[in-house]
This record gives sequence, structure tokens and C-alpha cells, in this order.
Amino acid sequence: MHKDEEVQLEILEAAKRIFQKWGLKKATMEDIAAEAGKAKSTLYYYYKSKEEIFDAAVMKEISTILLHARAGVAAIASPKQRLKNYVAASLTELKKYAMMYIIVWKEIRGKQQSMQKLNARLEALEQSYYKEVLAQGAAAGEFSFKDENELDAYAKTMAGIVRSLFFYLFLDTDETEQIDIAANLIANGI
Repeated sequence: MHKDEEVQLEILEAAKRIFQKWGLKKATMEDIAAEAGKAKSTLYYYYKSKEEIFDAAVMKEISTILLHARAGVAAIASPKQRLKNYVAASLTELKKYAMMYIIVWKEIRGKQQSMQKLNARLEALEQSYYKEVLAQGAAAGEFSFKDENELDAYAKTMAGIVRSLFFYLFLDTDETEQIDIAANLIANGI
């Protein structure tokens, strides 16, 4: 790992601990710098604000969670079953993550700009994976698409549905069993 990447990782790990403890509103750059054992100027070299650090920390965590979910379902032969298990696994893991940051989620719930950024990043992470698995399912005869445009539309729609579920399940309700219901509906329909 490059020196800059190591420093950024140390900052993000320290920031996670601070955000969990104090939330986004109460956390300061000074708190993060002290937790990371860095000068405040070092933080500003890499990040413009605590909000930018928060965004980077959230995306790092979400990327890691989704990579683990993908690895956990990689051995499943059926693309349809892989999608179902992936949706359930990723939503379950994201729910655990969201619960660790309950203070922060409550703070950003009403912030439209933060929610839109998170939403766009989740879509980008997910859409290519869904397209890949849907294409494998089409090749295996589990799904059928008229052409590449329809496959793209299905992948985009799936990413949108799962993003919506993420925000519904984590920001609007505390019903954990709904994750399984949602994954089942996506994979099998009603």
C-alpha cells in the first residue's frame, strides 16, 4: 500500500470511531486528528471537511460490505439464487453497519444532498454486479432479455429497487424480517 493510502486509511478508521461515538454533528476535525494521531493539517491535506471524511468512510465501509456479500455468494451456481442470496446478504450486512452508526443515520436522514450522494454511489456499485449476474442467468436460460439495452435496463432497475429497499429498511423501519421478504420478492416475484 502506498504511503498516502496508509495515511488515508488511518484517518478513515479513526473517523469511524469518532463518528460512532459522537455522531457527525458533534465530531470535529480535531477529534478525528487526535484519534488518528495526526496533525489537523494532515487531515486537511487529504480531505476538505469532516463531511468529506464521512463520505469517504461510508463508501469504504459499503464497498467492503458489498465485496464480502459478493464473495459469500460466488460459489452459488444458479444466477437466480445468487441474486436472491446476494440481495439478502448485502441488505443484512448494510443493516448491521447502519445500526453501528445509528447516531449518524438519524442526523443525515433529512439531509437531501447527503442522501442523494449516497444513493448515486450505491447505484454505481451495484448496477455492474447485477448486469453481470443477469447476463450469466440469461446465458444459463434462467432469464431472458431481448437485447443488451433491456439487460442494462433490468440491471439499473434492480439497483434502484435495492437502493430503495436500503433506504426504506434502514431509515424508515426497524423490521429486520422484511429483508428476507424483499430478497424473496426480487428473486421469485409474488
